[in-house]
Amino acid sequence: MSPPGPADTLTRVFRLPQLTEADRAAARTVTSTRRGHQFEIQLGHLCNERCVFCSSGQLTAMKLARHVAREPIFEALSAARRDGARRVTFVGGEPTLHRAFHDALAHCVALGFDEIVIFTNGVLLPHPGFVERVVALGFPFEWRISIQGGHEAAHVAVTGRADSFRRIVEGLARLREHRQRVTANVCLTERNWRSLPDYPALVRAHGVRQLHVDIVRPSSTGERTEDEMRELLPRYSVMAPALDAMLARFDRDDPGFDVSVGNVPFCVLPAWAHRIEHGGEETVTQASDTAALEQPVDKYAWHASLRRHPPQCAECVFRPRCTGVFEEYLGLHGAAEFVPVSAAQLRSLDPAERSFTTLVAPLLAPLEAALRTAPPDGWTLRRRDADARSRRIDMHLAHASGAGATLRFVPSSQAAGAVLETDRFDVVPEAGDALAPGALEGLLRALVAGVSAAPGVTLRRASVEAACAAQRAAHLAWRGREGLRGLLERIARHPEAGGWRAEVRANDGTEAVVALVGRAGAAAEIVLTVRAVDGRSTVSAAARGVRGAGPTELRGAVRALFGDDVAR
Repeated sequence: MSPPGPADTLTRVFRLPQLTEADRAAARTVTSTRRGHQFEIQLGHLCNERCVFCSSGQLTAMKLARHVAREPIFEALSAARRDGARRVTFVGGEPTLHRAFHDALAHCVALGFDEIVIFTNGVLLPHPGFVERVVALGFPFEWRISIQGGHEAAHVAVTGRADSFRRIVEGLARLREHRQRVTANVCLTERNWRSLPDYPALVRAHGVRQLHVDIVRPSSTGERTEDEMRELLPRYSVMAPALDAMLARFDRDDPGFDVSVGNVPFCVLPAWAHRIEHGGEETVTQASDTAALEQPVDKYAWHASLRRHPPQCAECVFRPRCTGVFEEYLGLHGAAEFVPVSAAQLRSLDPAERSFTTLVAPLLAPLEAALRTAPPDGWTLRRRDADARSRRIDMHLAHASGAGATLRFVPSSQAAGAVLETDRFDVVPEAGDALAPGALEGLLRALVAGVSAAPGVTLRRASVEAACAAQRAAHLAWRGREGLRGLLERIARHPEAGGWRAEVRANDGTEAVVALVGRAGAAAEIVLTVRAVDGRSTVSAAARGVRGAGPTELRGAVRALFGDDVAR
């Protein structure tokens, strides 16, 4: 696809939307208040391919793309790490073309990122020494390769470069030689969607460990005519059989392979809803214009703002998970293909309940509402997480004491430690040792009441007392460990008292050895041990290796050093 001519020759021009000041303000909030997020940085639009769906190739062909200056890139990476980002992804254009690419990787290694991802079209991978220079940094990079077709013809048709597929194959071999982690990405267009069933064999042959299939985001395509957009955005329902064939082949040949489909409306592939993703982990993206970095934005909030739901979506069981359809797509194709799916239809399509989180969410709605509007004494529902791939829903609660707990909802009969079993789901509590048993009991009583009231749920067995007993034991042990920690901190602050000097020799959290040295060569070792006695947690002290001191003198030393906080 060639770049468009002057605007007055076009039937219709689609342009990249501009960020508003509200978007920028939201982005600043994201980067200053969030922790543990992912950070993406675009090293400009320069690219050595001309993918039909991407604005970067178009801008490069029009000679508008420029290198982003080195200093702002390094500053942005440092700021992201200070804000708590743990994973960074380099994107483009083609990021490997940037003059500071290798230095930026080294900078990220020095900053201490947990994960560093190189999102590349793979053209430079066969270049002598390129991969080796990256590997020499000694970091376990992830190479995310843009493989735009399940076979060579489809890939070349999308990228517009005759040798692009062959260079990827050669590069993948080189990455395998260096034991690098490789994942892949494809963006569906009219030119490649028919090759989807070929992907399972392709990724297996080349050691690719994960595949994400996405659809075109119109705002990233640059300026296109309406006819060009129709080629870029084939109907989702037309592509659905090829997606179904690909996913079925993965399930048959490699059921554990990590394959996902991004942003396709769930109603198009309801039986594969567990493979569809709208959004993802909290991600901050710092894109660039033709020459400089822009303000960072919340990636998935920005993407969702470009989509909307047709009226019929209100009745769909997937409505809480689905972010809708791109406005431009609806303008081209309309909304007739999007038919709402009922819970009964989904259960019929998915007897194995691979879409567990979607099917069980309506049943948990009364409990969630009760936890939000009338929570048990001292409890607050902080957030609810649904992990469709792992088939679980977590409700995270905070207690006024500062402790917390999580209620995990999983498929029936598939988890140990359930305090509640129903015919639709089981519930497993996870509580820290600092949580007092009484607080847990109150929460679990509310849980039983809420689940019993859930429509369509039959309560089979409750084992709340066993969970509370385990919590009592864990809490006692925690209090003992805290008591021991306090005693040792006291020794660290005041190692001398009553003519004796103490030094901690060993500590495993439940038992510690403290060496005592007194006047005239007196010495002993005091073993401090955490114990639970009559429902109370204590720290007991026992002496060994006593030299030059009698029992009375030794008890006085322990009292002087530890106070009355130990049982002797």
